[in-house]
Amino acid sequence: MTPDPRSRHLSCDALRDHLDSGLPMLIPVDGDPLLYWHLEAGGQRPALRIPVPTGTKAPRLGMQDVRAVCVLDGGAQFLHVFTEQADRLREFHIMCCEIADRIQLVPKAAPVPAVQSTVLAWRKLLARKRRMPMEQEVGLFGELLTLVGLAAGRGWHAAVRAWQHPDCTDHDFTVGPYDIEVKTVAGRARVHTVHGLGQLAPHPDRPLWFLSHVLDESDTGRSVLGLVEGIRSTLRVDAPQVADDFDARLHLRLGNDHEIPREHRWSSAGAPLAVPVDEAFPRLTEGILAGLPKVVVARILDVDYRIDVADLVPSVTPSPDGLDHAVDLLRVLPPDVASGLNEPKDDHR
Repeated sequence: MTPDPRSRHLSCDALRDHLDSGLPMLIPVDGDPLLYWHLEAGGQRPALRIPVPTGTKAPRLGMQDVRAVCVLDGGAQFLHVFTEQADRLREFHIMCCEIADRIQLVPKAAPVPAVQSTVLAWRKLLARKRRMPMEQEVGLFGELLTLVGLAAGRGWHAAVRAWQHPDCTDHDFTVGPYDIEVKTVAGRARVHTVHGLGQLAPHPDRPLWFLSHVLDESDTGRSVLGLVEGIRSTLRVDAPQVADDFDARLHLRLGNDHEIPREHRWSSAGAPLAVPVDEAFPRLTEGILAGLPKVVVARILDVDYRIDVADLVPSVTPSPDGLDHAVDLLRVLPPDVASGLNEPKDDHR
């Protein structure tokens, strides 16, 4: 049986144990080319060891706690990507696993560009930003769940390109002949907040589906960061042509001020509910203002309201592309290599 290349990496806990032993060692990262974890005596400077052509210059990475240097060993040249900051080991470990994937998995990247592109992404990720409000975090998780679900039926290319920019379109996804508005809530009640009188207004030329996700906070779930890293790993293997497109759309969702949430871990509390937005759907539209004087309407700046869709029976079945099917993240995505970022740090390590 061929092993899953996405689960081939030494775990961060195992790497930490080797560092704690204080022994120098080379730990292979199987693949082509063969890479190594390079551990110096004393466990002070773990590095990913990458073979490079003679004469290669180490790139400047622009990070204080992660650097690169070229070394000669037995007549061969290697690029070492290393850190001296023990408290950032988990982030460093995940970053090096991504570098290894870019170099060893098809389509393979050359070592220096692979290191530069991965570190650039992590520089942005680790930049100090504000925490995303909980409502937005839960909403982003639901959109990512929807993206994974659509990919199962339509493929990653179509799924990523269906994900829309919130400031440029009315709805979260445009999938061929229909749109999707995704609403996600933490807890057991399917009570969702609708922002504005136009959020649940279908376009004249295509139907709109309302997709309700309910999440539980769970130790066995994934953080938004864990879900993002799983999608990125899958795209590098299955659809590398849209990997950058996914990151661009994710950035539009995050904005410049928010980091990718990593503290809370979420799991689905049952299958999603997919309902067409038709005459029977509970919603408010601009028609409710029709009987008011224009001077009164001009003073109504925002309308937010909450709807309860629990036990709502869809008037159209089945839902397109299996929108109402539960997403099994364990089956469709690689192991959650980012899960360790949610664990409290051990101060005496």
